[in-house]
Amino acid sequence: MKKLLVTALLLAILTCVAGAKEIVLTVDADSRTLAVVPNDAIPYPLGIDGDGEEELSWDDGEQDGYWMDSFDRATCFTAPVDCHVVRSRVYIYDNEFPFYPYYFAIYLDNSGYPSLELGGTLTVGGEHDAWHETDLTPLGITLAEGMMFHGVVQKQLDEHPYICLDTTDPIHGCCYKDGVEWIFDQESNFMLRIVVDDDMDGPFTCNPNPAPDDTGVEGDTNISFELQDFDHEVVLETIVVAVNGEDVTDECDITEILTGGYTVFYDPPEEDFDPGEVEVYWGAEDELGNWGEDAWSFLIDDNFNIEDTSWGVIKDTF
Repeated sequence: MKKLLVTALLLAILTCVAGAKEIVLTVDADSRTLAVVPNDAIPYPLGIDGDGEEELSWDDGEQDGYWMDSFDRATCFTAPVDCHVVRSRVYIYDNEFPFYPYYFAIYLDNSGYPSLELGGTLTVGGEHDAWHETDLTPLGITLAEGMMFHGVVQKQLDEHPYICLDTTDPIHGCCYKDGVEWIFDQESNFMLRIVVDDDMDGPFTCNPNPAPDDTGVEGDTNISFELQDFDHEVVLETIVVAVNGEDVTDECDITEILTGGYTVFYDPPEEDFDPGEVEVYWGAEDELGNWGEDAWSFLIDDNFNIEDTSWGVIKDTF
């Protein structure tokens, strides 16, 4: 395996601190078994900047070396809270072939090594000596607090990107795949960053009309409401609307609004509502795949469904 490294640290026990999180890596030299023991601290307080995103990384951002062999590389992270994986950032070394395709994937952890793949995407490196960012939101990967997972770069199409290493202390270490076997590399950090988002709330209702629990509603009423989400757009294709248990989504006029949500307008196509309770239900997802739903009812008043006759007309005086 070809590697350019500034330092080579051969330690039986590696300790690294990221923010308030301490992770102890214990390596058995004979079995090559890696045990990772996180403490109870949360290393990355999410949502400080208000957008619900935070970056998890195991490097100082400076390139100390790079690998240019054909092996896969992986770095382990711990989900600080329940969150979604939204982006990866991989540092690509400057060379004459900057557009190497590679496969990026998220794997579950098994005793310090990648195991079950949660999702991945084929991507292509861009600029020289730069962080290459890949959108992982479409993969729909959700992590539970404390779950250990790996970001993995895999060689594709008989080519491979020159991925950089950071040997600056503290060293977390990374794994590389020699054939079918994952081997723990004690000598370097794989320069990989993962961006997660702790927004776990789905869309919600605004301005329902008629209002929930409203009474005295006329039988010829229309139904309207807004679907909003605090941090991400509502996905149009996921919206479902039902009235009195009947799916009326295709009969609704659904219009996008500037805040990334939608106004839903339903005009019953045939006759007025009968007197009694009318139930409204909707469900939808936001861009992260968070599901939201709501239901409410209002009451149609008998007095508004009396057929008009000439006897009910009030005539002007003369």
